[in-house]
Amino acid sequence: MSRRSYQGRHHAARHAAGRRGVRVPRAFSSSFVLPTVAAAALVVTAAGASVAESAPLTLDLSGQQSAMARTQQAVDDQTVTELALRRQDASMQSAALQGRVEAEAKAARDAERKKIAAAKAAAKAERESKRWVRPINVWKVTSGFGWRWGRTHQGIDLGAPTGTPLYAMSKGRVIGSFYNSGFGNKVEIQYWDGSISWYGHLSKRVVSEGQTVMPGDLVGYVGNTGHSFGPHLHLEMQQSTASDSPIEPTSWLRKRGLI
Repeated sequence: MSRRSYQGRHHAARHAAGRRGVRVPRAFSSSFVLPTVAAAALVVTAAGASVAESAPLTLDLSGQQSAMARTQQAVDDQTVTELALRRQDASMQSAALQGRVEAEAKAARDAERKKIAAAKAAAKAERESKRWVRPINVWKVTSGFGWRWGRTHQGIDLGAPTGTPLYAMSKGRVIGSFYNSGFGNKVEIQYWDGSISWYGHLSKRVVSEGQTVMPGDLVGYVGNTGHSFGPHLHLEMQQSTASDSPIEPTSWLRKRGLI
C-alpha cells in the first residue's frame, strides 16, 4: 500500500481534539455574567482532552458569580415585592372607590326616600287641613233659617250647654274676634274655599283676629251673651266680607257632610 493511499484513510480532523485544549462556552467565562440565578449557578468543568456525550457535568460557581447571582435574586425579590404592594394598593384604592360610590348611591337613595316621604306628608297635611268637622260635636237645632218674629233670622241656632267647646270647621283665618251687642262674643272665620262662618253668643273667645286655624281647633265656648234667650250657638254663613250676604247654613253643612 502506498503512502498516498494510506494517508487517504485518515482525516486531520479525527485527531484534532487531541491537539487542542477544552473549549469552554462563553456563557461560563469570567467576563460573562449570566442574567438569571439558575444560569449563574452552573459552570461546566471538562476533565481530560475531550468530553464524552455521556459524561456527567460538574457545576460550580466562582465567588464573583455567586455574589452577582445573590444580587440578582435580591433584585428579583424586591421587584416581586413591589409588584405585590402595588397590586395591594390598587386593590385597596379600588375598594375605597367602590365604597365611596356605594355610600353616595345610598345617600342619594335615602335623600330621595326622604323627599318622597316629605311630599307624602305634605300632601296628607294638605288633605287633613281641608277636611270639614262639626262646629259642635252634639247639638239640637232650636231655630232655623228664615222669617222669625217679624224679621229674617239669617242663621240657625244650635242648642248646647254653656261651656260646650266650639271648633273651627276647616283650615282658615280668623277675620274677626270681638264683642257685639247683638251677637255677644263673636268669632268670624274665612275658610280655604272662601266660605265665611259667624259664631255668635259665645261665653268665651280663645282666638284672635289674623290667627290661622285648622280643622277642629278650639275657637271658643258656647254661651248666652248678647241678644240671646238661652245658651246656644248662632251659626251664620256669609258669602262675602264686603257686605252682609247670608246663605242658608243647613244645605251648606249637608254639602260638606256635617249633618
